[in-house]
Amino acid sequence: MNQRIENLKTLILDLNKGVREKRLYEYVGESLRKTVGEPIQIRRAKAFQNVMERTTQVVFPYELITGTMLGQCPLKKDILSEDERRAKAIQIIETYLDKKRKKNISHTIEFAEGHVKSFEENFGSKKSRWSLMARVHQDASIPYDDLQGTIAEMKERYQGQDIEPYEIGRELERSFKIEYDSEDKKLFDSLPYFIGNHISLNYERIVKVGLKATRNQVQALYEAAEDADKKEYYQAAVIAADATIAFIRRYAQTARAESEAAAVTLQRSEELKRMAEILDTVAEAPASNFYEATQLMWMLHIIANIQGGSALSLARIDQYLYPFYKKDLDAGEITEDFAKDLLACVWLKVNEPRMRTVESVTLGGVDREGNDAANDLTRICLQVAADLRVPYPNIGLRINRKNPDWLYDEAINTTAAGSGQPMLLNDEIWVPSLMSLGFSQENANDYYNMGCVELEVPGKQPSYGVCESIAFPVLIEEVMRKYAEGTCTINTFDDYMNAYKAELNAAIEADFEEAVQKKANMKNRCFDPYSSLLIDGCIENGKDMLQGGAELPMEWSVYAYGIGTAADSLYAVKKVIFEDESMTLEHLNEVLNANFEGYEYERNLLIECGQHYGNDQSDVDKVANEVLNYFTQQVSALNKRGMGDVFVSTLFGYFFHIYHGEIAKATPNGRKKGEPFSDSMGPSQGMDVNGPTRLLNSVLALEADKITGAFALSFKMNPSFFADDSGRNAMKQVLKTYIDNGGPQIQVYTTNAEDLQDAMIHPDKHRDLIVRVGGYCEFFVDLDRTLQKEILTRTMYGE
Repeated sequence: MNQRIENLKTLILDLNKGVREKRLYEYVGESLRKTVGEPIQIRRAKAFQNVMERTTQVVFPYELITGTMLGQCPLKKDILSEDERRAKAIQIIETYLDKKRKKNISHTIEFAEGHVKSFEENFGSKKSRWSLMARVHQDASIPYDDLQGTIAEMKERYQGQDIEPYEIGRELERSFKIEYDSEDKKLFDSLPYFIGNHISLNYERIVKVGLKATRNQVQALYEAAEDADKKEYYQAAVIAADATIAFIRRYAQTARAESEAAAVTLQRSEELKRMAEILDTVAEAPASNFYEATQLMWMLHIIANIQGGSALSLARIDQYLYPFYKKDLDAGEITEDFAKDLLACVWLKVNEPRMRTVESVTLGGVDREGNDAANDLTRICLQVAADLRVPYPNIGLRINRKNPDWLYDEAINTTAAGSGQPMLLNDEIWVPSLMSLGFSQENANDYYNMGCVELEVPGKQPSYGVCESIAFPVLIEEVMRKYAEGTCTINTFDDYMNAYKAELNAAIEADFEEAVQKKANMKNRCFDPYSSLLIDGCIENGKDMLQGGAELPMEWSVYAYGIGTAADSLYAVKKVIFEDESMTLEHLNEVLNANFEGYEYERNLLIECGQHYGNDQSDVDKVANEVLNYFTQQVSALNKRGMGDVFVSTLFGYFFHIYHGEIAKATPNGRKKGEPFSDSMGPSQGMDVNGPTRLLNSVLALEADKITGAFALSFKMNPSFFADDSGRNAMKQVLKTYIDNGGPQIQVYTTNAEDLQDAMIHPDKHRDLIVRVGGYCEFFVDLDRTLQKEILTRTMYGE
């Protein structure tokens, strides 16, 4: 890392300190007041235009690629003092306790009928906490560290009273929020101002064709259109295109003005003038070189973020930027080092404040024709990630038998650097899985990881549909409840599994109904003219992507996770209750309801029943596979109902193993009430005791080829294992064997227990410590303390 990039990294990480407001509600509200009576789609486009016009532009020192959303997000000045924070927290909890005593309490946030909820609203309104890491607590009125400290203090203060720890955290995170103008917020929600989220926009098309040509195409279609709905779409698209061009042109002026500032050195002035020239060019014209292509890509991406986008992906940048890099390199117009500097700027800028979770890139794999796609830019991107060691972008490295051997070497070098990157995605699994959904071979070959691990086709699908996540272990609680009520008859383990499958089916059915309702709420109400300009099919069809304009269907993800906790629990029931008959089902219900208090013998009996998922033990692995198979079959069956969209099975839990675990009762594997579930497709924390090969064998025993949406398996390694070639070669063989035998995905990260423990006590000494959480990375000190403790309990290999 050279001095410029080191300085930029320091600057950006420093910018992440403090609390930032956002002007989005204000700017949208200003516009909506002026457009009352106009069609929703046009009002939405004009609101986007006002956001582009009103957002202050900033060019940071050191950067060679510019564009930030911080001009819309100033630092909040009136931060509460420690005493004020404590007093407010006490008042919040006392008020909550008073309502609880009067039985006048609701654990969830209610919305008006037909309200179109954002991703954050969808999950943040539930019974549990939501803000389990700093990056998702977007509208906090106090720094995340202070929120964490306040939660810890209140948990200690109210210990033993009629309030759960998660309730304390939830009430405080809901209350310590910036209070935006209520009228602006009401206008924003009632339009609704819906934003394309969990998506990859087709930056490649704009980079190659240019904004002016795109705008002219839309204008011509507008003039020729006779259908009123199409004409309205094209009018909105022209407004969005004009706003985008104007924003980039204004950024050229901003850079040029900065070049003339008195404090700027001659060298920096020349850099800024060059940046201004590039911005002037790409405001309308297609890119002609690597610098222009990278800048235009980033400008399109930052505009999507500024308008409120979340989990946006740069997708396959090593594919669509490579022709520009190769041409410039062959012509002697660029060096590899300069290309690295440009990409390093992009990598760092994804980590700027207010950039939303989780932003990704996809590297390697095959091209649309099925040829090996790994190239020099793939290598450079991995090396940039290793040099910078920042959590984002989240890298999905696609692997297949056509890729060169060096791709594994570069992946392991990047992991060894402590970046937590990349995760490996197995093309041999995912390409056929996507084709089973009806996607063509070419589109399936082109897949990318959206945000964390979820898979889509870049630039051709609308926003990802998200339903309520399913915690495999929670369903056991429902089985036990119904058995105790007498509404479920269980005499054998087969009966128990059938009851469990009935609960699983009901949860899947609920997700289907949720998707149907959300789709109905979006019809003729939700529009995103900017995103629709960059999603294939919309211009051709004359429709917004949220109204059926996209070339490919919308994916609805049925999330499920916690397979380790569920498999261990179900196997314990099978072994202890039905095979050994060491306990009755009635007694097990008593034990679980008592949270094992006074039942340590029974708890040990369940924990030590003989087998645990993650140890290559066939009986428990068969139970895990039975659950997985039933889940994937039932999700696939949803696609026969004719909704028109695609339902996918997604074995990934974000941080929901904490989110749901905190509110769930004890489970038959010995886990106590409130403790985390196992993460995604991983084993119960600390129960995979037979080594890494045995863990991977358990995963390979699952029929993962039937999964269609995503899969996440975390793999924690001691950094000392990568200290020499022998360790790295051993890891390479482990990963190759796993992938060659059908392992769908794996994410290896390095850390050690001592650093994690010290970081919880002295966070300032470990600000750069990165860990894998679910299908993504984060700075360890920016995580909720419960999540930190859970990561600490995961088995570490290579010690």
